[in-house]
Amino acid sequence: MTIEIETFEFVERCRTHRSTNAVLGDLLQSVGKVGFDHLIVSGVPAGKEELEPLVELNGWPDGWFQRYVQRRYADVDGVCRYSRTAIQPFYWQDVPERLHATASSRLVANEATDFGLMSGYVVPSYSRRHWQALVSFASPTRQLRLSPRELTAVNLMSMITIRCVESLRHPEVLEIVLTPREQEILTWAAMDKTADEIADILRISTATVRKHLQNIRRTYGVSSTLGAVAVAMHRAHIAP
Repeated sequence: MTIEIETFEFVERCRTHRSTNAVLGDLLQSVGKVGFDHLIVSGVPAGKEELEPLVELNGWPDGWFQRYVQRRYADVDGVCRYSRTAIQPFYWQDVPERLHATASSRLVANEATDFGLMSGYVVPSYSRRHWQALVSFASPTRQLRLSPRELTAVNLMSMITIRCVESLRHPEVLEIVLTPREQEILTWAAMDKTADEIADILRISTATVRKHLQNIRRTYGVSSTLGAVAVAMHRAHIAP
C-alpha cells in the first residue's frame, strides 16, 4: 500500500471513530509504517502554563510523560520552546542551536533516549481549543528522515487528527459550507495542483483561484491550503 493510499484510508476511518483513543491507535498504526513509534497531540504551553491539561492524545511511553510533566520540562525543552513560534513542520534535530544547546534542553533530549525517543518530527497546527497546537512524533531511529511524499502524508494525517479530536470533543460546532466553486478548487488543490494549473483546468484566472483559496482558508480558520484540505476531507466536504 502506498503512503498516499494509507493517508486517504486514514481520513476515511477518522470519519467513523467515536473516541479519541480510537484516533490515537489508528494514527500510531499509520505513522508506524514510516518509522514513528510514539506521539503526542497537545496545545503548546504559553508562559508558565501547565502542559498536562493541554494534552489531547497521549501516545508517549509509560513513565516519560509523567517525568516530563512533573519536572516541567516543557519550560526548558528546546523542541517545545521552538513550537511556540514555529509555523512550519520541523525535525527535532533542526531546532535552532540557541534553544537546543542549553544544558537543560540537552538533559531533556538525553533522558528521552532512555525511553526510545531518539529523533522526532513536529507538525504545528491551528486549533480552536488552543492558541497553538502540535503533533509531535518520536522514532527509535537516530536522525530519522522521511521522503517528501512521507512528510506530506504525515503532515496531512496530523491536521486530520487535530480536527477529528476537536470534532469529537466539541460536536456542537456549526457546520461550515463551501460553495460549489470552492469545493471544485479545493479538490484540485488536494491533488497537488498549483493555482496556475487549477486556473488552466477551470478556465479562470490564477488571481481568482488564489482568491477562492484565501476565502477557503479564512472560512476554515487555517493558515495553509493543506490545512484546509485536511479539514475538508475530514468533514467530507471534498472526497479523498
